[in-house]
Amino acid sequence: MLLNVENLSISFDTFEGKVHVLDDVSFSVNEGEILSIVGESGSGKSVSAYSILGLLDKNSNVESGKILFENTDLLKLDRKEIQSYRGKKIGMVFQEPMTALHPTMKVGKQLLNVIIQNSGMSKDMAREIMLNNLKDVHFDNPEEVADKYPYELSGGMRQRIVISLAMSNEPKLLIADEPTTALDVTIQAEILNLMKELVNKRNTAILLITHDFSVVRSVSDKVCVMYGGKVLERGYTDEVLKDPKHPYTRALLNALPDKVDSNVRLQEIKGEVPDLRYRDPGCIFYSRCPSKAKICGEKIPLKKESSKSHSFYCWEVEK
Repeated sequence: MLLNVENLSISFDTFEGKVHVLDDVSFSVNEGEILSIVGESGSGKSVSAYSILGLLDKNSNVESGKILFENTDLLKLDRKEIQSYRGKKIGMVFQEPMTALHPTMKVGKQLLNVIIQNSGMSKDMAREIMLNNLKDVHFDNPEEVADKYPYELSGGMRQRIVISLAMSNEPKLLIADEPTTALDVTIQAEILNLMKELVNKRNTAILLITHDFSVVRSVSDKVCVMYGGKVLERGYTDEVLKDPKHPYTRALLNALPDKVDSNVRLQEIKGEVPDLRYRDPGCIFYSRCPSKAKICGEKIPLKKESSKSHSFYCWEVEK
């Protein structure tokens, strides 16, 4: 097991008191595997990812849990120790490629700085690796691209630069936070295919943060469905997509456009994501669930398993 997040609970100190944003979250990623964490905005996806590299704000608190990377608990490392993992063993692709790149520095210089800082190699050796990395992300003219500023490149090109930046030191795990956001459909497909190539070529594991089940379907080996800071369902992608157990998972899938009949009206998920300052005693999805019962609002559902690899948290089977 490359990465194993166990029973992670995180809160933030705010002016209105402590807010619990993650509650008993668990998931795992093996080498050469793509795990997608899917859910609406505010479900805790990015917090889960950023906590792995210690990138949360100072007002965050780890209430409980472990983040085991190659059997080392990252939560027990100090600032200097966790820094040795960033960019070297674990790479990060941030959501907005324009803000992830320095706007007044040429692309090549940014890539060189990262490689040299993390490896200590000479500038000439680092430049050779940089150009090869640019080729790996489908740039036929790496020398020309390296000499450009970010604003001279399209959104898809900038995203490929960010992926190259994250992969520059061949990390074992790549965390990608919504890497296809704001890109058109054609470029989205190109970025997703590129990520699958990196897995096949370098055996890199990928933790993919997304709100789009169509993205999950196209690239993921496993999926973890989150809502309100909790994991509601997880399993191999084929299992979850073919036989979703939790009402929230089914609702997300029903909200996808119908590829066969474009006249089919999209099904909305009525209501809003809950305010995590005021958690109800029962299921976190209770207020929006179309099949809720009395017990759902009173008790937190226990873990159920439809197979050894497919689990969910719902009282529906009891009803």
